Amino acid sequence: VDKMNENSNKNDGFLLKIETIRKNSFASSLFLKPDDIVVALNNEIFLIGEDALIEQLNNANQNGKRSLITIRRNNSFFDIIVPKSLGCTFSSTTQEETEDIKKFFSNKKIFDLDELKEFSVMRDLKNNYDLIEKSNSIIAGFFPPAWLAYEQKWWILSFFAILCVLLISVNFWLFLIGWMIMSIYCYKAQSNLLFSFSVLSGKAFSMKIAAKNIHSAQEIVRELNPKSRFKYSKLKTPSLENEEAENNRKLNNNVAGNEKALV
Repeated sequence: VDKMNENSNKNDGFLLKIETIRKNSFASSLFLKPDDIVVALNNEIFLIGEDALIEQLNNANQNGKRSLITIRRNNSFFDIIVPKSLGCTFSSTTQEETEDIKKFFSNKKIFDLDELKEFSVMRDLKNNYDLIEKSNSIIAGFFPPAWLAYEQKWWILSFFAILCVLLISVNFWLFLIGWMIMSIYCYKAQSNLLFSFSVLSGKAFSMKIAAKNIHSAQEIVRELNPKSRFKYSKLKTPSLENEEAENNRKLNNNVAGNEKALV
């Protein structure tokens, strides 16, 4: 019994650092990574160990509630919303790491779970990002062409316009029926459509985050990846000069290495 208590309390007083992630676990679906640090549960800093985390997440799941977890990665915080246990094994942060993170966390903006929206983050190899909100946009249901234009899906918008012209030329009521069907489809399936559009443009699923709005979500992604670019954003575009300088530096290093190899 003493040994079991010792194991269950081994992380007490320290933050939990992800050590391994089981395949097909909820953590893997969120693309959490080893060395990500669990800082807080429901905005309360979490220092009472791995077993307590699993127990509290399972209790919330049994009561039909979701939990808000704050993660620390590469000196940046982000929130995730979880309905059940993560499916990870954990190690502990050091005393120094724990104190430093507690100090930084005290300056983090805190939002209740009900204030946050979930975003799926898609990215390509050139650091172009799409952030897809889990909730549906009303614009997609009321006026699909405006939604398609905002998402820059011009070929689908063109097809939709041609279809509307053909339907209205045949029969006005047929056009209205077609418009209603398209509106309902765009509203109900917009998340799947956006995922499909993103995949077709060469992007892949990167992570999930919770943020108050799209701008806050972009700020989180930019903090995690300073080179990130977005289709619409209030953030400044990353400096191309810095990227070119970095690419030139790598190229020069490769050339120098090849010359030494030849010598």
